[in-house]
Amino acid sequence: MKMIRKILLCAGTGLLLGTGSLQSLPGGIFHMYTAYGAESSIIETMSIKFDTTFGDPEEIPQPQITISGSGVSIGDIYYKTEYENWKPGKKVRMEITVDAAQGKYFPVSLGRSKCRVTGADFVSAKALDNTTMQVKVDYTPVTVLGDTALAGWSSLDSEKAVWKKVDYAPGYTLTLYGNDKVVKRMTVTDNSVSLKEYMTDPDKIYYYQVKAVPVTAEQKKYLKEGEFVTSQEQDIDDSEEEEKEKKHAATSQSSSTGPGVAGSLKGDNFVMPDGTLAVNTWKLVGGIWYYFNAEGNRTRGWFLYGGKWYYFDGNGCMKTGWVDTGNGTWYYLNPDGDMKTGWFYDKNIWYYLNNDGSMAVNRSQDGWYLGADGAGRKE
Repeated sequence: MKMIRKILLCAGTGLLLGTGSLQSLPGGIFHMYTAYGAESSIIETMSIKFDTTFGDPEEIPQPQITISGSGVSIGDIYYKTEYENWKPGKKVRMEITVDAAQGKYFPVSLGRSKCRVTGADFVSAKALDNTTMQVKVDYTPVTVLGDTALAGWSSLDSEKAVWKKVDYAPGYTLTLYGNDKVVKRMTVTDNSVSLKEYMTDPDKIYYYQVKAVPVTAEQKKYLKEGEFVTSQEQDIDDSEEEEKEKKHAATSQSSSTGPGVAGSLKGDNFVMPDGTLAVNTWKLVGGIWYYFNAEGNRTRGWFLYGGKWYYFDGNGCMKTGWVDTGNGTWYYLNPDGDMKTGWFYDKNIWYYLNNDGSMAVNRSQDGWYLGADGAGRKE
């Protein structure tokens, strides 16, 4: 079998390579035909396979590349995108050099039907010279989704599930349980969701499990779902609700200075219609909560009630939200005034509040680093 390769030469170059003959054409252009002996052969087909095995969670493995065909072997492999910048689902252009064995030669190019590629998308296959061909493909990196580092409840809404985002996760599967029985299953694309419409039984203790998952059929080609993480339990009839009931009960008796309501705020005291002082009780006055102690005086500073800590400012007003008590240490007080501890999600930022309620800064916690402003970022 013989192969003839056509090479264009400009007239006047005086350059001849190998053994062949020149045929003159109009315009001073010559075609040079080089004939290879019967022992030579053209490489007409080959197959390249990209084999990827899913690794550990959030690991992006490199593919194993193999080639099959007569007289071919893989040479250099070049990634157009640096490996550390790979992302699942984002295609990476690869250039693979294929070498021909002795006595074998490549044609000018091979189409996708002659250069079969599996595990990646064929782009082109063109000869760099007689014995070297460059194959270009687009490869899609894959990964197993990781697990959320924390699953809990919003500080502003006790029936809103909130969890830490998982890298590369397009969605999450959540299962809500009430007294260990499935209440609702759902798939969401954000890292929070209100479960209020499903948490309707005050006698049940609710919790949920959540895991990162691919959502679309295309995403399932390069992403595998993570593992379920269980949230903290949430009892919608807990002490927080009891405190609300107590406060409302106190309000209905005599808690406001508005018209038609018995009792009034005088100095540090709340005076009842009969002239006695309100003691050991909550009072809502002008939209502000106060607690009057055994002596009938407004409580100030930190106050332990019902196993929870509350903070009252210098005027005896109960505080909520972020509070600096005066020493540069920040605390967070829930909408009902009780002090928050543990992980806390606020305005798309995770914070960690120590057992004493103080905001953690400049240290690591559960694989996250908490900066000077308390904002957490994954290490």
